Amino acid sequence: MIRMAVRGFLLLVVAALTVSGGADEKANQTDKIDKADKTAKGLKELEGTYKLIHAERDGKVAEKALLETVTIVIHGDEFTLSFSPDDKKVAKIKVTPDDKLSTIDVTPQDGPEKGKTFPGIYKIEGGILTLAFSEKGERPKEFKSDNEVTVLQLKKAEK
Repeated sequence: MIRMAVRGFLLLVVAALTVSGGADEKANQTDKIDKADKTAKGLKELEGTYKLIHAERDGKVAEKALLETVTIVIHGDEFTLSFSPDDKKVAKIKVTPDDKLSTIDVTPQDGPEKGKTFPGIYKIEGGILTLAFSEKGERPKEFKSDNEVTVLQLKKAEK
């Protein structure tokens, strides 16, 4: 009799663990879907054609002549930096929008840096997209151009 009670109890425990495991799995799937939705919304928010209005690396500001020649197009997960119609650099981007500090990873698809990921952060304020990314592999924590961090400010082109 006790054996049957213990056996019944164990079956209930196993069933409960299986059900809760299923609930955990559903929660994980929901989290993954929420993260994917958030990422898709982040990419959609960044989409557009931009003019470079400010660029700085290690505290050195780029010349105005360079700023005037650069156009950046973000479409889906593709980031295209154009210096001229014949001189374009393409990268894939991954974004994680966040209320506190949104992150972006930029991975060039050509050139000497092909396949290397540059971790960064971004924010959109007053119609200006500000990006900060590192060449060292360590994600910046603020929008300062020191210690091999590049900061770009982009303004979306009028439609």
